[in-house]
Order: sequence, then C-alpha cells, then structure tokens
Amino acid sequence: MPVLAKFCRAAVVAAIFAAATGACAFAQQMTTPAQVAPAPDDASSGDGPVLQAAPLLSPELRGTEPPPLNDLSAEQAAPDLGDTNPVAAQPPQYGLPPPVSSTGHVINYGRRKLKKSQLYQLPQIKRPGQTLLPALAPYATAPGMRKRGNNPPAANLTDPGPTVAVIPTLPRPLRPKPDSAPFDPIGVDVGGLRLFPYVETDTGYDTNPNLLSVDVVPSAYIYGGAGMKVQSDWSQHSLTADLRGGYYDYFSVPTANRPNVSGTITGRVDVTRQTQINSQTTFSLSTEQPGSPILAIPNAVFVTNRPLYATVGQMLGVTEKFNRLSVSLSGAFTRYAFGDATQSDGTILELSLEDNNVYAIAGRLSYEVTPTLIPYLQVTGNHTQYDSAADVYGFDRTSNGIQAKAGTTYQVTPLITGDIAVGYENGVYVDYRLPVVSTPTVDASLIYTPTPLTTVTFAVATDVAQTTLADASAAIAHTFTLKVSHELLRNVTLSATGTYQINNYVGQPVTENYYSGLFEADYHMTRSILITGSYQYQRFISSEALTNYTDQVFLAGLKFQL
Repeated sequence: MPVLAKFCRAAVVAAIFAAATGACAFAQQMTTPAQVAPAPDDASSGDGPVLQAAPLLSPELRGTEPPPLNDLSAEQAAPDLGDTNPVAAQPPQYGLPPPVSSTGHVINYGRRKLKKSQLYQLPQIKRPGQTLLPALAPYATAPGMRKRGNNPPAANLTDPGPTVAVIPTLPRPLRPKPDSAPFDPIGVDVGGLRLFPYVETDTGYDTNPNLLSVDVVPSAYIYGGAGMKVQSDWSQHSLTADLRGGYYDYFSVPTANRPNVSGTITGRVDVTRQTQINSQTTFSLSTEQPGSPILAIPNAVFVTNRPLYATVGQMLGVTEKFNRLSVSLSGAFTRYAFGDATQSDGTILELSLEDNNVYAIAGRLSYEVTPTLIPYLQVTGNHTQYDSAADVYGFDRTSNGIQAKAGTTYQVTPLITGDIAVGYENGVYVDYRLPVVSTPTVDASLIYTPTPLTTVTFAVATDVAQTTLADASAAIAHTFTLKVSHELLRNVTLSATGTYQINNYVGQPVTENYYSGLFEADYHMTRSILITGSYQYQRFISSEALTNYTDQVFLAGLKFQL
C-alpha cells in the first residue's frame, strides 16, 4: 500500500508538469509563425508533415487575471530546428496560455505597460459654485453666417472665476440713433458759430396785390430773397440770429412792389452761474396795408399804395437767480419811421409826422415750482414820444402806459405744453381829445403733439396798436391762430394755418374782421434743396365803406440752403 500511494503521487506530479509544459509550448506556437521543416530531396512525394499556425482563441475565452507563471528560459522555449517536427521536440509546458490582444500582440502581465506620451495640460481647478464658460458663438460676419436669421442665439455669458482664462471679444457696435430732422440743413462752422445761409426764389399769382376793395388788378409776381441763421456752439454764453431780406416784384401792378426785410439778434452773457446779461436787437422794413381804416381818414378816404415803415429796437436786461427764484429787469428802445402814403382822392398823407420813439422798462419775477410749472409776474411801463407835437390831423399822440400780467408756463403731459398769461393795459395820452385806453389782455399758446409726426399749435394774442384814424387813440386787436403740421413722409411736410383777427378802435365805432387760411407743402429733395408751394386766402370785412377786400395768392418756390 505505501508503495502504491507513492506511485500515485508521482504520477499526479508528472501529469501536472506535463500539462504546464504543453501549455507553454502551445502559447509559443501562437505567437511565432509556423516553421516548415526542411524538405528532403524527395519532398515532392508529400510524405513529410506540414505544420499550420494554430487558430487564435476567441476574446471571450481569454482570462483577465491569469495565474502567475514562472518565466521559461530561452533554452526551454527555443524549438529544435534540427528535428523533423519541432513542436513534438519541444519539452512539455504546463499552465494556461496568456491572452492574445486584438492587434496580435501578446500582453505581458509580468512587465509594466508603456504609457503613451501625452501633452502637458493645465490642471483644472474646480471650485464650489463655479460654472464653466459656454461655447463661443460665431461672429455675425463670419463666412456662412451672413444670411439673416442664420446666427445662433447669443450665449448667456457669466462672469468667470479669477483663475479662468477668457478670450476677449469685441463688443457689438451700437446702432446709430435715427436723426429726428434728417433733412434740416447742416450749416457751416465759422469758429464757434454755425451759419445756416440760404437763398430762395418764388413765383406766383396774386388776385389783389394792393388789397383794395375797388379797382382791383391781379398780377403775377416774382420774389427773390436770401437769409442766414446763426447759432453759437459755446460752453458758456449764447448768440443766435435770424436775418432775411427779399423783394416782391409785381409785373402788372408796380405800385404793389415792396421789400421784406427783418432780423433778430439775441445774445446772452453768463457773468456767473446765477447772473446773466440778456440782449436783443430787432429791425424790420415793410409796408403798411392799404385799404384799412388804420391808415384812413373819415369820409371813406383810404390809402391806395403801400407806404414804407421801418423799425429798429434794442433791449438790454439782467437776470439774477436765487435758487428757484428768478428776477429780471430790462430796458428797451424802439424807433418807428413811416413813409408818406397816397390816398384814394390823390392827396398825400404825411405819415412821416407819425415817427416816434418808444421807451420801456420791464420787471419780471418767476418761481420754478417744478421744471414743468413756472408761474411769473411781469410789469411793463412805456413812454411814447412823437417827433411832431401834432400829426396831420392836429392830434398829439404822445402817451404813457403801463401793463401788468400774470401767467405761467406749463406742461400738462409731455404731449401738451404751453404758456398762458392774463393782464391789464392802460394808456393815457397828452391830448385830452384822445380817450384813455383801458383793456384786459390775454396771451396764451398751446402746443399739442398727438404723434411724433403731427403738431397742433393754438395761440391767442392781444395787442394795442397805434393808429392815424382821427379821434381814435388806438386799435385793440385780438388774434386767434390755429396751425396743424404733419409730416406725410420724412421729406414731405404739409401744414394748414387758420387766423382770425378782430380790431376795435378806441374812440371810433369802427370794427374790422380779418380771416385768413394758409395751406403749405414742403418737399425736401435733399438737405440743401427744398421745393415749396402754398395757397393763401384772405378776407377783410370792415364797418367802414370801401375797405372790404378779398385776396388769393398762389405760390411755388425753390430754396437752396446749407
């Protein structure tokens, strides 16, 4: 029995050794190409064995963790090339063969794997609450992104952390703001002033050039004029001017030819932030309106031509601001000069005897309750001194007057702004035959812009005008004006103006009613070229005989401006 047990143990050991040896030999055959034994001279007989490569094992049968095997020596692993069958001559090897990779290379579990070389990368530091930057979006002008609607939505960029590199991006340029007045002149800069010169010419047809009730002769006419506006561009002080001059030439009625000259120059000197010196210079040259009792004498005698009159005025004042309270004091001088007139009976009316000077002093007190509500109180005293002690009718029209009014500038909404003032005016004449002028006054203006393209303006004015009518001290005129302007296109503007005026003479039962309608159209070809057209209808009705008239004026013009 002991002998049998020893024999069994020896047989088991031999069997294990034979299995391990066979496994090693099998693995070597799998990794080395098959070798064909040298054929003898009669190799063509086909008696010798032919070796073939052993088939590969499927990847599913390969072990993931093979048991450790002792490395075989090179002598044990090398086949005997001199043997006819090298496989049979190899010593037996035991154990499982190592798995074969899919690329045909053997994975050696006993040696360290060689790692592929990798580029150095910055370490990524992850902080609590840190969000990664989104992917960059292509810019708008990149190739393939020029079609409208092809750009992806802009990414919602967040502020990255201080350790995250950010690629700088160019900000998208802002769209230019639309020009509110795309066809207004640009002007010419001269030092700190910007000049807006222009020239214009008009031609038209007037049905009653002299505004007469009898002997009406219509005529075509032409008008030529030039002008210039000035606007300062200073950080302090201010200077503005509006100068114009022209002449009307009537082809069929030369007596209706007349000049039209006017100008206003306004300046402001900022002495301090609270103190300002204000100045204004005005001048005009025009003609009196014939056919009105303002230039008439009793017995229905009226003026048939257009007598010239000229005015020159200068105002100088100072304004002091005490926080929201403003106090202004100003003085003014105005010179009136008249030309002689021809009356309907052929006599000359010496209106030059009506030349006079007007001296005025005014004080104004205003308080800014809010930027849109500024009430004020204004008192004006005046003295009118005539060159002649008596006019052609023997009246001395030298007078003293005073006017007081209280009002406010207001803004009900951003669409409604205006100014309203009520007051009282009194005038006393040196000649006792002329009655005292006492009348309430109302002056108001309202600007309503229902849309950015439409503007509605309403104005009321009260004026006390001098007259040459015998036994009448003055004419009190109340004027109501309504104007609607609409931009039909960016370069086409339409406007309509309606005017009603009533004149009441103090000392004479004379009443005048004046109606006027004006329709205008402006077409801007460019900023520098403007085409204008207008139609005006006038109707004058008076209680005096032979003074009513009707007039219609058609006009088309061209204006060049810079």
